[in-house]
Amino acid sequence: MGTLISILVAVLGTGMVAVSVREVRTKGAAAALQMAAFGLLLVGASATGLVRFVTQIAFNPLAWIGVGLLSLAGVLFVVGQKLEGPSAKPEKTKKVEESGKKKPAVEQSPKGRKKSKGDDVDDDFDDIQAILRKHGIE
Repeated sequence: MGTLISILVAVLGTGMVAVSVREVRTKGAAAALQMAAFGLLLVGASATGLVRFVTQIAFNPLAWIGVGLLSLAGVLFVVGQKLEGPSAKPEKTKKVEESGKKKPAVEQSPKGRKKSKGDDVDDDFDDIQAILRKHGIE
C-alpha cells in the first residue's frame, strides 16, 4: 500500500514539473518555477521514502494510539503547570508583584546611608533561615 502511494505521488510530482514548463507562457516564470519546485518536492519525498513512512503511520492504528497518548501527556503537563502556577512563587516575588514597583538598585537604610555588602549577606542569611524554619530544619 505504501509503495503504491509513493509511486502515485512521484507520478503526480513529475506531472506537475511537466505542466510547469507549459505554464511559463500563461502565468509567468515565477509561478512556473514554484510549481516545478513543488513537483520536485513530491518526487524527492517519494524517492527518500518519506511518503512511505507517512503512509505507514497514517494507516497504523498503533501509531494513532501513540499520538493520542502523546496528546494526553501534553494536556496533563499543561494542566499540571496551571495548577502549580500562582502558589509556587516565592513570597519575595509575590510582594514585588503586588507592589508593582521595581526596587531601586541601591536601597537607603533608615539612617540615610547606603547598605553595605555585608548587610545584603545578612538579609540573604535571614531569608535562608526563614525557609529552613518553614520546613522544620534548624
